[in-house]
Amino acid sequence: MSSDLLTPENLSKDVLKSMYDAAYMETSFDDDGDLRVEEGGIRCFVMPSDDGDRIQLLSLFGADSNARREDLLEFANRVNAGIIIIRVSIRGNGGIAFDYDIPVRGGITKQAVVLATKRFLAIPIPAIRQYGSDLVQ
Repeated sequence: MSSDLLTPENLSKDVLKSMYDAAYMETSFDDDGDLRVEEGGIRCFVMPSDDGDRIQLLSLFGADSNARREDLLEFANRVNAGIIIIRVSIRGNGGIAFDYDIPVRGGITKQAVVLATKRFLAIPIPAIRQYGSDLVQ
């Protein structure tokens, strides 16, 4: 099996970090040991599932303190309907989460994961501008 192929058997935070580092993306671990990747001023958490089946990308944003929950839900619905490759949800604390799952079962190239991550990181800011610039900080 090629070392350029990620599989459930070799997927780990350390492997992901070295892969992103090799792609010249900014990486770090937070205090909880979660991997963060940043590019173009946008940061996301990169979290391999426990069984290695998928990699979840997660970007968190704060909501405007004056935003009503109904407006935030409408924002999430508009983004989810308009940009189908990602998912937006409202968190219990009123924050907004953008996420995307990259499937790993059967193998995926490291290049494909890097490109999917770059694409994911390019989505939140234009989505916020288009669908809810007055709702998201």
